Amino acid sequence: MKKIVSLLILGCTVLILNGQEPEPSTGVKISTDKVKIEGKYYYIHIVRKGETLYSISKAYNVNQIEIAMENPDIYLGLQVDQALKIPIKESQHGILGDDQDENYIYHVVRKKETLFGLSRKYEISIQDIIEANPEVEEGLKISQVVLIPKKRVQTLGSAKPEESERFIYHEVKPKEGFFAISQKYGVSQSVIRRFNADLVKDGIKLGTVLRIPKDPQDTILHAGTLQPCQKPLETGEVAVTEQPTFICDTFVYNRWRDVYNIAFLLPFYQGDPKNLITEGVDESASESRNASSSLSSVTQSTSIFLDFYQGALLAIDSLKKEGLSINLNVYNTGKSPELTRKLLTNPGLQNANLILGPVYPECQKPVSDFALENRIPMVSPLAQNSYLLESNPLFFQANPSFNTQIEGFISKIDFCSGQNIVLLHEGDSTNINLIETFKQQIQLKISSCSNPDDIHFKEFTYKPGGLPSEIQERISHSLVLDRENIVLVPSNNEVFVADLLGNLHTLSTIYKYPIKLFGFPRWQRFANIQVEYYYQLQLHLFSPFFIDYGKRNVKSFVEKYRELYRSEPSQYSFRGYDVTFYFLSAMKKYGVDFQYCLPQLHVNLLQSDYSF
Repeated sequence: MKKIVSLLILGCTVLILNGQEPEPSTGVKISTDKVKIEGKYYYIHIVRKGETLYSISKAYNVNQIEIAMENPDIYLGLQVDQALKIPIKESQHGILGDDQDENYIYHVVRKKETLFGLSRKYEISIQDIIEANPEVEEGLKISQVVLIPKKRVQTLGSAKPEESERFIYHEVKPKEGFFAISQKYGVSQSVIRRFNADLVKDGIKLGTVLRIPKDPQDTILHAGTLQPCQKPLETGEVAVTEQPTFICDTFVYNRWRDVYNIAFLLPFYQGDPKNLITEGVDESASESRNASSSLSSVTQSTSIFLDFYQGALLAIDSLKKEGLSINLNVYNTGKSPELTRKLLTNPGLQNANLILGPVYPECQKPVSDFALENRIPMVSPLAQNSYLLESNPLFFQANPSFNTQIEGFISKIDFCSGQNIVLLHEGDSTNINLIETFKQQIQLKISSCSNPDDIHFKEFTYKPGGLPSEIQERISHSLVLDRENIVLVPSNNEVFVADLLGNLHTLSTIYKYPIKLFGFPRWQRFANIQVEYYYQLQLHLFSPFFIDYGKRNVKSFVEKYRELYRSEPSQYSFRGYDVTFYFLSAMKKYGVDFQYCLPQLHVNLLQSDYSF
């Protein structure tokens, strides 16, 4: 274990987990039976003993994904004598077969092909291609079949490239660069790069045809799949709004990818804890490690992130057993934005399908810009700062902001059953925004009730100190005896909370006011409040994370963690497992564009219940 830790601290660790070697050919006999189904041409292949999807795809030179899309029964595995539809590939001229549909030419999109290029190739207007294939206006995809209407084929001659309703198609001239093109069309260089990522990843070249959005505000879209951003939901946040047309079928997209490239960006340190503080990282998960931990020589701050990483490795191991293969690249970012920027030139990040990290907000901005430009989903695993959500639709925040937690908290409280609702706070001007957020959420919830006019909502403020009898009398004016009092206390001030709960306890036990109390998660760590107050006042707290040690998967995780690391898992260990298991499960099930299918994803996690 000490050797492993040393490797992690010293630099980049590259692990290849369950890498799959190509399967040798099994002598598949290619069928000559050709049929036409709904305008498309197929070979009918009868599966023989010993044949696999890989060997069949190689024999016919057809991608495994395409075969799977045409044969849904393949999900259950190949069966001897099973008949498979094998799509007939394009000819040397890029057209499917010689016997074309009488109305359309079928074109299979090749790498770097554009709508403008197809319009020139077939001498047809871009708008005619879009009318026959509405989805292509968002961009072409490699191996996509595009219908070229024969009746619209015409001579372009001097046709202008501005033929799409959304895009201008610009052909790069000699000595012309991004700056000149951006100035000509009034569109930023980053937007031009984003809409033409595959064409310009090696630099802008003479004769390349670029897509330039006509609307300068049309900048969130990227590679034809991303849409503007919406407000996040409950536990976990992500900036995605209007869903594009996307089929969330387990076996449709990237189903037969051999290996996914995953990059971890974490601040591994050894040395003085002053070099690494946890400011900006969720403090609710902070807890002391077992004194007998095998990592006791590592600083407390470092051990937090090693705990997270060790939990993540257990998640990867679980998914590896289910058939997931990944290349895992691990990078030490420290707490340095400069070091983080330097890491972005590494091939392991350039080719990543998913980035987990960095941890600190100041390191996240350069990675977020890089991830957006290269269209890589990025997960912020610990920080609660959500300032990047609005600018990057592929930025996921696994730890919800405090305001989001409050929204979820208020949404789960029953305000519609005739209770007396009381908001109690100290009137501190420094917490005015928090108080207003609480009030707005309460009022919004009340307004959704069927009988909002019958619900009593009161607000009461006071400062600690004074005679208890006087304070209790003042508080009692907000309470009632004939029904339950819902008392909400939005405060993390231990002195104020201790004084308030002492008075509420007296009102509940002596004067028999029925009280149900709602407070903040930090109250669990208050040292000067009697626990019996919490029980007597029916205290309810909220937290985005909760570990039920009675659950089977939690027990299994703890046992494996103890066996492998010779220590007890911390909350960061559970967090590392959950974040990694959730997103890699999504990728395993839906491919690299998993973000559109998360509402349909249900994963049994250890301490979280993500809803993006």
